[in-house]
Amino acid sequence: MLIDDALRKFVESFQNSGEPLGVMKYSDTKLQADKIDLPLTGEILYFYDHLILEDGPFFGCNPWISIIERNRFKRILEGWDNNPEWKDSYIIFAECNGDVLFCDSSDLKSPVYGSVQMEMYKLTDSLSEFLIIYSKFIEVEQIEFGGDVTDDDFNPKPEYLSRIEEELNKNLSSKLYIDNFMYFFFG
Repeated sequence: MLIDDALRKFVESFQNSGEPLGVMKYSDTKLQADKIDLPLTGEILYFYDHLILEDGPFFGCNPWISIIERNRFKRILEGWDNNPEWKDSYIIFAECNGDVLFCDSSDLKSPVYGSVQMEMYKLTDSLSEFLIIYSKFIEVEQIEFGGDVTDDDFNPKPEYLSRIEEELNKNLSSKLYIDNFMYFFFG
């Protein structure tokens, strides 16, 4: 199952990402969790059924993301119902610099979108695809660049951005998704 492999790689990336904060562990068995009143299905359901998340897991350097724990779902969704484009099937699973990453749970593949100031951009056709790509970001950041991916003014180094774009070109079929990814994470 692609989501299972992607999730395992994502957790491995978290654990190898320099100085991650919080706890993120993979569980081979489905976790017992309190029922929540949100439409979790498909890959996003598998994500939460097999991830042990504690203390606001946060990792990466540039880009970094913070994973949303189940107990924060209701709070993180406050205010989104004011956006006419927002659907009840949207599930926010991560934050990045005050912006959010969310899945559309009406599709079993859980396509991933980024929202910058409530403007939405489709990033991938599935959550598993997103997890694989973000894991690759961490690998490039930590292994190839030793975490040194920004200049003295904290802007991403051009050579790092080139490598990220190269990985996106290898892993995404749409130029639009590549552009959306670059815009969401790097402005």
